[in-house]
Amino acid sequence: MIIQDRFYKILCETGCIPAGSRLLVALSGGADSVALLSLLHGCSQELELQLEAAHLDHSLRSTSCDDAVFVARLCLDLGIPLTSRRCDVAAVAREKRGNLEEVARDLRRSFLLETAKAQNCELIVLGHHADDQAETFMMRLLRGAGPGGLAGMRLVDGMLVRPLLSFRKQELLDYLTMRGLGWQEDVSNQDLGYTRNSLRHRLLPELESYNPQIVQQLSGLCERLRQDEDFFDCLVQHELSRCLQCSEVEWQIDCAVLAEMAPALAGRLVRAVLQEVRGDLRGLSSRHVAAVIALATGGPAQGEVMLPEVWVARRYEICRFRKLPPELPKSDVLTLSSEGDFSLPDGRILRVTLEKKSQGGSAQTAEFCADSVTLPLQVRSVQPGDRLRPSGMLGTKKLQDLFVDLKLTREERLLTPLIVRGEEILWVAGLRRCAGYQPQAGRPVLRLTILP
Repeated sequence: MIIQDRFYKILCETGCIPAGSRLLVALSGGADSVALLSLLHGCSQELELQLEAAHLDHSLRSTSCDDAVFVARLCLDLGIPLTSRRCDVAAVAREKRGNLEEVARDLRRSFLLETAKAQNCELIVLGHHADDQAETFMMRLLRGAGPGGLAGMRLVDGMLVRPLLSFRKQELLDYLTMRGLGWQEDVSNQDLGYTRNSLRHRLLPELESYNPQIVQQLSGLCERLRQDEDFFDCLVQHELSRCLQCSEVEWQIDCAVLAEMAPALAGRLVRAVLQEVRGDLRGLSSRHVAAVIALATGGPAQGEVMLPEVWVARRYEICRFRKLPPELPKSDVLTLSSEGDFSLPDGRILRVTLEKKSQGGSAQTAEFCADSVTLPLQVRSVQPGDRLRPSGMLGTKKLQDLFVDLKLTREERLLTPLIVRGEEILWVAGLRRCAGYQPQAGRPVLRLTILP
């Protein structure tokens, strides 16, 4: 079967490019992208495809302008509209202090997405082939990627389509020679200082001496891994809908859920949550995922880890995920010098009133004999070594122990207001009052109330 017919069959059988689609073809001028554009052009009438091309000049070579001239002539010959742009990738990389290859990839992706939107294209078609897939697998294997990373590039990834993944590089070169089509050679592809080039020109040929079908074998392995990942993705989405609690700034999951999961599922679930929080997984490795699982399933009752752009904390049975740690109140001292409403650091209101008689206390209200407890009083946050003389108990108790008994998180402890007179804690607001100073019949009452 000639390559054009095989390409057409792949499009029809996989449905990766539906008939009638408007496509943006990423056209570098290299052999892969030229072959892709020509093959798509050969199918365009039968499948009623509308083709647009996009070329980004990275300005990394003195001859890069020749690529732009070449693709412009090619598109003119084929009658395909072209959007071309020049960008100084090296300057952007220096400004951002980023890796040159990563910056180039990000700029290229942004350019393609922007152009696709401007030209009303539903899909962006890329020229990655089987050799690229094998190289990607080996690069990620050497960097310690997990199964998800080793699955490599997908045929369809959102609006990105790679219909050449089952073709070898040599097949594409033979096709171009047969059609009499030229292409631009990027001399930097011969630079063995780049990891991918070293894999392409050294490692894979060496592996082919042991197994001539190694590229096809690795491509097939990637496909099987992708099938496994698709299966796990369904499980992860089911678990997320069942056990993940979300607010505007925080994601929470029950630690017991992670502890009961098989490790293969737990790791994927944590990665999915981290991606929800950050929007991507760049800079996060299996080591970071393992740290989260260790914290949630075997760490202290209250602990935390700071990952790149993510704060993860265990608070008893709950594992919390946020982009940034929660803001904690300043340890300012508030003086209650008169009756009235006073704003607390956590946003609640403390109301201070003098009453003629007791109305009864509650979790949110504490009453004291106004003859024994007089204003001014102070409101402050907890300090190391604080002790309370709890009502109904003999002696004193460390607030640390009280908070542990009540399973208050670190944040809740710091947000809990203490009503004090000098060194004596009168009321751990909303939780416990001190012993003594009870209201007396016929005597005025100092009433303290926490309002939402």
